Amino acid sequence: MAGKTGPNDPGGEEPHDKVRQLQRQLWAAAKRAPGRRFHALYDQMCRDDILREAWRRVRRNRGAAGIDRVSIQDVEQYGVERLLQELGQVLRAGEYGAQVVRGVYIPKADGKMRPLGIQTVRDRVVQMAAKLVLEPIFEADFESCSYGLRPRRSAVMALERIRQLSLGGAGHVLDRLGLKLHPQKTRRVELADGREGFDFLGCHLRKRMSGRLWEQKRLKRYDLHRWPSRRAMNRVRERVRELTPRGRCHQDVRSVIAELNPVLRGWGQYFGSGNSANHFTDVDAYVLRRLKGLRLKRTGRNLSAGQAQRWDRDYFESFGLHRLRGTVRYPGKPPGHRSTRNSASRQPPVSRVREIRTHGLNRGVGSEPGLRAD
Repeated sequence: MAGKTGPNDPGGEEPHDKVRQLQRQLWAAAKRAPGRRFHALYDQMCRDDILREAWRRVRRNRGAAGIDRVSIQDVEQYGVERLLQELGQVLRAGEYGAQVVRGVYIPKADGKMRPLGIQTVRDRVVQMAAKLVLEPIFEADFESCSYGLRPRRSAVMALERIRQLSLGGAGHVLDRLGLKLHPQKTRRVELADGREGFDFLGCHLRKRMSGRLWEQKRLKRYDLHRWPSRRAMNRVRERVRELTPRGRCHQDVRSVIAELNPVLRGWGQYFGSGNSANHFTDVDAYVLRRLKGLRLKRTGRNLSAGQAQRWDRDYFESFGLHRLRGTVRYPGKPPGHRSTRNSASRQPPVSRVREIRTHGLNRGVGSEPGLRAD
């Protein structure tokens, strides 16, 4: 937690005041006493306001139905307050038990299949309630250089942090933590003078010499640049191709563009930081070729002289087509970021939450109210 006075919110609107107040209290208590261990938190996740906030986030995340085939829409028809009251009663009675997780497989970019477990909506609400209570406690212990699956932290911020570390070099927050590198997903890369690069989080990162410094002062300085990886470029082209099949040539071009724009905007927002200008121009050109191809297919032999030349970028932008070129920006130093110097000397506690056998789940005895520390 860098430069924060309260816990992070995993995105979207701020939680309700009482929930946010509880999170701030938990975070502040954990921050003040690194060795403190919390218990008696079960009653907090049973609170009505916590369950309502948990439902709000589960609904915002959407997601498929679980093993019981009950969807978000089904819950809304059943009655949200009715479900939350029932959940609260079961939780407070210590009779809650999670249902079986529905297992599915989703395709990966490399052609393999990834197993995915889908919980029921009911279980997701309970899990989110536990997250609302536990997250601020553990957030107080995370290093400022940690970004994975943390609230209000993004992949773009992690990429920018890598660029900063590449300027002077840095050794690693691993032996001390007892972590090991994955042998198949890890390799040593020589970044000096732009000799090698690597792909990470959808980007290709490689050092490039600053042309301005060389022209002005004859100084050679290599900065770490990033742009969409080859796989990321292939994936966006594939998605554009899926949305512009030849069979759509007789559809209104505005409907085709309406489906293309969210893809282009989302892809552009992620890769719009760094050094992606040339790649954005390439994607724009590919989109133009696909849309122009639909027009040519529709016109067929009736194409008149000079008609194809009128189907240029400006023509399709007049129908609202999103342009990637010109949207590149560089994020700079993430707001609220602080140096991690001397952070390696701080030893985080083994666990923040005291393990209690009678934790209130599966007919266990509920914890007593209040927040305590050993």
